[in-house]
Amino acid sequence: MVEEMCEVAVIAGTPYDSGLGADLLRAEGVAARPYAMAASPDEQDSLQDRSPDVLEASFHDLLDRSRRRHVRFAMLFCNSLSSVVGHDDTVLPVVSPLTVYREVLPGLRSSLVLAGNAHALLGVERTARATNPGHRMLGVSDPMLVRGIEGGDPEAAFAASGLIDTLRRAERLGLDAVILACTHFTAIKELITARCDMPVVDVGGILVDRTVAAVRNGV
Repeated sequence: MVEEMCEVAVIAGTPYDSGLGADLLRAEGVAARPYAMAASPDEQDSLQDRSPDVLEASFHDLLDRSRRRHVRFAMLFCNSLSSVVGHDDTVLPVVSPLTVYREVLPGLRSSLVLAGNAHALLGVERTARATNPGHRMLGVSDPMLVRGIEGGDPEAAFAASGLIDTLRRAERLGLDAVILACTHFTAIKELITARCDMPVVDVGGILVDRTVAAVRNGV
């Protein structure tokens, strides 16, 4: 196991995605502790929509408390949260979905972006404008799919979502890739890849890879 000083604070919107991120890091031998900013998707969406200043203050307070406990890295394992709260490496190094977008989008002419809410879509769109202005983005926000996954039956939630038709449309349009811009959707990545000929960019999986590399390299 990695020493305690290498512990990663996994910050996300709900206990589900913060727990998922921590479990994925632990599977790679990295000590991690989950921190949820809200108790449910409904509460998270309400904070993002109505109280973004309160949410950002809580986020930065958590970073500061983690730094004082000698945590070395934070993994922001929530696409929508990364679009709402400002974050840099001033207090604690943060591995963020925005970093992944900056890496991925310049290499794509177009994409189908699957997100859990409109805040997450906005984060991808802003990054695309900054890094690849010619990028064509078809964005789909599906909060009910997030809630279905949290309910404990990802397969049923996927079947009820209608995403198969959306994936087929993206293929007909000739889009380059599918971007899973919601860490909840890491749980259904295999269901998507089984029904889609396009490359699938799993932002959650890339976040875990980048965090593991940062811990092991001491960056």
